[in-house]
Amino acid sequence: MTLFKRNIGRRVAGVGIGVALLMLGLEAPAFAAAPVVSSFTPTSGPATGGCVVVVTGTALDDFAAATCTFENATAVPPSVGATDFVLVSDTEAWVTAPALTGGTAYNIKVSNLGGTSTSTGTFLATTGAGNCAPTITSFAPACGSTNDKVVVTGTNLLLDGVAANDTAGGTVQFKNTLGTYTTVAAVVPPDSDTATQLTRFVSSDAADGPIKVTAGGGEVFSTASFLVPPPDCVPVGPVTHARSISLSLRKHLVARGKVSVGDAFTDCAASVPVKIQRRVSGHWKTVGSTTTSDTGAYKKRIRDKAGKYRAKAPKVSLGTPVTDICSGATSPVRRVS
Repeated sequence: MTLFKRNIGRRVAGVGIGVALLMLGLEAPAFAAAPVVSSFTPTSGPATGGCVVVVTGTALDDFAAATCTFENATAVPPSVGATDFVLVSDTEAWVTAPALTGGTAYNIKVSNLGGTSTSTGTFLATTGAGNCAPTITSFAPACGSTNDKVVVTGTNLLLDGVAANDTAGGTVQFKNTLGTYTTVAAVVPPDSDTATQLTRFVSSDAADGPIKVTAGGGEVFSTASFLVPPPDCVPVGPVTHARSISLSLRKHLVARGKVSVGDAFTDCAASVPVKIQRRVSGHWKTVGSTTTSDTGAYKKRIRDKAGKYRAKAPKVSLGTPVTDICSGATSPVRRVS
């Protein structure tokens, strides 16, 4: 569902209220705050249109955002409506610039039931992309296989779609095995896309090569190549942290010890479940369970019986998706006579 569809009910309701008030000869209610356009970016783009401008301000989503226009007293015509106007939130809107008169600077005006606001800054219609041209500053991970998630970071990464009110993230393509480019669908939810970040899954036919992004200001290729294993690289995966666990037994069998992490990754030492086990009939039987402190220490009283004992900490995965793995650990065997 696009951002527009989620706002359409609110827009229709606002328009309905406005019409009813006009028929009654009343003004808009006092709680319909007037919009304020604080800033926008980029500040220039192709006169042919299509540049997606991110407008920030306040009360942009109050009732129905009836119009968004590009205004200039010297241009003919003096006012041109935006091709698309998508409300992201009360403080942000994505506005697609229409075809404008080249070399002319335009103010951006937003109007809703609460009032009207015109930007102090201007948008310059240029013969080229202006500063609306998309850029790719990085992508991560640097390599991957089919359906791995890749996040592309840059600027001006929004694109106006073919249908009304479907402005979203730009088109992302991976170079394929034929030497051409395959377009990949947006990751659900699509609202995760912004003007500075796009998230996509690697296509099934991806091959080594730059990532291509097409947005409102044109197209751009990444400087670095995305790599597909094998043999170029090993896909980025969770980091495994090696752990160890100690065990000492005091009189009347008080088990003490500590979980230690080789690389000092403290999340793998704190709040670790520990089992104290005794060798019974050829098998290890759990005779006590406890949890480590923030520093990895533990203490547990168990029944006083002769035999062989050990302490054990299980393998644990952290993060969603998993970013860290704490290895399993078993202490040296201790004997009680």
